Amino acid sequence: MADLARMNFKTRSGFGGDIMVSVFFSYIIIPLSTFMLARGTGYFSTNFSSIRTSLSRQGEFLLWSIITGTYFFFSLRFILFQAKKQFDIRKELVLLYLSAGMMFAFVATPYLPARFPLLSALHVFSALVSTVVLFFCLLFLAFKLYWTAPGKGRPCLLLLISTAVFCISSFILSGIINTAMEISFVLACCLLIRLYLRLFCLERGPDRKCL
Repeated sequence: MADLARMNFKTRSGFGGDIMVSVFFSYIIIPLSTFMLARGTGYFSTNFSSIRTSLSRQGEFLLWSIITGTYFFFSLRFILFQAKKQFDIRKELVLLYLSAGMMFAFVATPYLPARFPLLSALHVFSALVSTVVLFFCLLFLAFKLYWTAPGKGRPCLLLLISTAVFCISSFILSGIINTAMEISFVLACCLLIRLYLRLFCLERGPDRKCL
């Protein structure tokens, strides 16, 4: 009976116990580490790049970047490979790899404008491009899901649109890419990964859920 139960769980989840890993990272590890990284800062007056300039927190920033980037990349790559059973995902896959490459450049380059102006400019550029490209990767996938199953794609689109509205409003009010924007985008990505996993992780498509 125990073996049968395990087989049934793997059939329902699409990838067995890995679904619990996703729950743990999306709802606990990533949000908690993101808020911990932002502790002691002004949410609308600083950003993660300025946190990195502190020598005492560079290791913390690097660890957060590795954990978050790795989880996002492999989760979304898995989701896209499942989604291609429903529609073409080549564009989204290219955007995902481009975002990952830009994030690597963002983590690898320093943000010290006075000492390294060119590298600092590359740091800012790669951070911005990585975020925007990842947003459009998620957005294109949400649109394709909406066109095939409006009831399932609508929550994904609403979450992305509300996140974009908040980030744009926050940027207009503060004049900088701030920590509040970065936190909201990270949390939105965590929620979207869970939504997409529920809709795409089973081989029979978005009409069946993982959980």
